[in-house]
Amino acid sequence: MKTSLKARTILFSLAVTAGLAVIISSCKKDNASTTANTTVTEADAAELTTNAIVPSSGGFAVQVNSSVTVYKTVKLSCGIAKDSSITKSSATGVSPSYNYTLSWNYLLNCSGVVPNDLTFNFTGSSKYDGPRMSSEDSCSGGFVLTGLAPTAPAYVLNTTYTRDGSQVSKIGRNYSFSSKLIIKSSDITVDKTSLKILSGTATVTISGASSSGKSFNFNGTITFNGNNKATLLLNSGASYNIQW
Repeated sequence: MKTSLKARTILFSLAVTAGLAVIISSCKKDNASTTANTTVTEADAAELTTNAIVPSSGGFAVQVNSSVTVYKTVKLSCGIAKDSSITKSSATGVSPSYNYTLSWNYLLNCSGVVPNDLTFNFTGSSKYDGPRMSSEDSCSGGFVLTGLAPTAPAYVLNTTYTRDGSQVSKIGRNYSFSSKLIIKSSDITVDKTSLKILSGTATVTISGASSSGKSFNFNGTITFNGNNKATLLLNSGASYNIQW
């Protein structure tokens, strides 16, 4: 009887151990499955677009300001191309933080001696680290500035702005992904005194893949409302406010 009871005790202990092993193994598989299925969400796409716009992460708004500043401060001659480099960074210890380095070239196009437009092209790199996302990108753009006549009420910009790089989302599971974001705008108006964006619209396309290999694609429209505000409307119908 003692031998039989001991045997049953050992068998029960083995069965319990095996059951726990199965549960632990199952949990591991579920966690692995969750990680493997990680994909970029609409909220991530909105955050990425916001960071590509706002000055606090070296975005589109500050590039618009820089391009108009070049026209107002650099001595330009009709038909003669010029180039320069721009390096900027946020103050030490602030959040979000950013830094970028851009190589610019620009050309003033004229009718005789009367300026018609100023064309810009730039390439470079940028980084930012915010409370919800960090990113390291290569960036490029092409801007055409019109409204140069003194009687024109505002400057007008038509632009293409691209960021191509890698991000880490700080929303949820802190997963990483790669992306390409393109902003194309038409008739962005800029105040001639404050150099702030007054109005205009742009399309945005965001594509890429998460670290698990899940691809994503989002499209939308950005409407600039003045007073350092914009609205992002994604094709899903979701709307996000952007402010800087």
